[in-house]
Amino acid sequence: MIRSTSIASFLTMAPLALIGPMLAACADDPVASQAPADYAELGLGGVEEMKSDGNWGAATTCKPIPNLTPLKDPLIVISLDGLTLHLTDRQGTYDRVFAIGAGAIENGKSLTPVSTGLPTGLYTTRTETSKGVDGPTPAQQVWSWNYSCRMWWKDDATGKQIPVFAGLPFIRLEGPPSLAYGIHGPIDKFTQANGGTLRRGYVSHGCIRMDAADVVEVYALIQGRKTPVRVQQAVERKNEKAVDIAAKWIGQECAADADCNFAGGFCHANTYSGRKFCSARCTSTCADKAGYPGTFCVADPADTTKGMCVARSVAVDNTCRRYDHFVTKVGVKRFNQTTVKADVCLPGSEGWMGDRCLASTDCTTGACAPVDDGQVGVCTQACTRACPDKANYAGTFCVEASEESGLAGGMCVASCFSNDDCAIGTTCEVEGRNGQPTTTRKVCLPY
Repeated sequence: MIRSTSIASFLTMAPLALIGPMLAACADDPVASQAPADYAELGLGGVEEMKSDGNWGAATTCKPIPNLTPLKDPLIVISLDGLTLHLTDRQGTYDRVFAIGAGAIENGKSLTPVSTGLPTGLYTTRTETSKGVDGPTPAQQVWSWNYSCRMWWKDDATGKQIPVFAGLPFIRLEGPPSLAYGIHGPIDKFTQANGGTLRRGYVSHGCIRMDAADVVEVYALIQGRKTPVRVQQAVERKNEKAVDIAAKWIGQECAADADCNFAGGFCHANTYSGRKFCSARCTSTCADKAGYPGTFCVADPADTTKGMCVARSVAVDNTCRRYDHFVTKVGVKRFNQTTVKADVCLPGSEGWMGDRCLASTDCTTGACAPVDDGQVGVCTQACTRACPDKANYAGTFCVEASEESGLAGGMCVASCFSNDDCAIGTTCEVEGRNGQPTTTRKVCLPY
């Protein structure tokens, strides 16, 4: 589904120092003079246990960093829709994907800003700088670009310092709009010896959270390197396949039943997206998985005599928008127990420009222009020069209509950064505006 944050909306974001109500100090910096002038950090958000009794357990112990050889030329790609961090070595063979927790959803958008609207399209880490290490008391905290051991955060409600970072690395990201964002460990159950428990969802106030074992591995592998980091909205894809962790769960993309490697898992078609997703058969209830949104047993739309497990539509999962061509269905009855209902994620089209559709009735405006040899289409509308935009969706652009679209003159299409942003049946290409070919933009073009 095409949901990339538009370049215009990204570049008009106010600096964090100007959006006071959103700000809360993640750490009361005792050495502020060492920090850049615009230093500010977003509050943590979603802390499962906000302890303030001083019984910190293992939270004030620095966690060991594995002895790994740093990568020669590392690259990090973070996907907000995929909830993944993908680390590769462009001069080696290392290639691994990690689960993450990203910024909570406010006004329909994650608090984690994408980098794709920047001139370079990237943030960078500063792990080539000297390492910062917090001490076990608040007075011993330091400011650093490159923490091998960070602990402290100030709770604005009480004014108390709490070691929610649990002695794990904190990898600060350099680049606009501020210095507020970083990659760090989980903060739920942060007093435990393992560094805490990750919730894979939209749970932070902007930073990227990882499992404790994962963040120490990433930290060790990028030491001494100023690593480029691309933060994109769309699911990252390689050879048309979603980049994801090996352990799949309900709603994750798949190509075959074997990809859904959990009890009872199978791969179900989604006509709207043209891709497939993991589900499991059920008779009335479904198993849940720690750290993931809950699931619900519904009648299979393809065979209503069978039950299938789908994800519940919840804010921590951005309702259903992170799943490719899923929409929220309100008050769906439980399979074999129709008095129980829930809001769930089921295949469908959001109906905006660039979304795939089966008929024009799927589109909130305009019509369904055919792609993929006419089996499905993408939503569009006729235009002369300009197209309407919609908050929290990709920007739109008016291009000359293709003969296959069934439209004459111009047609509205979605803007993009790469093919990852585009639905099946469209590709990200530079195209001139209808009637003004010298004005260009990267857009998802039907083929």
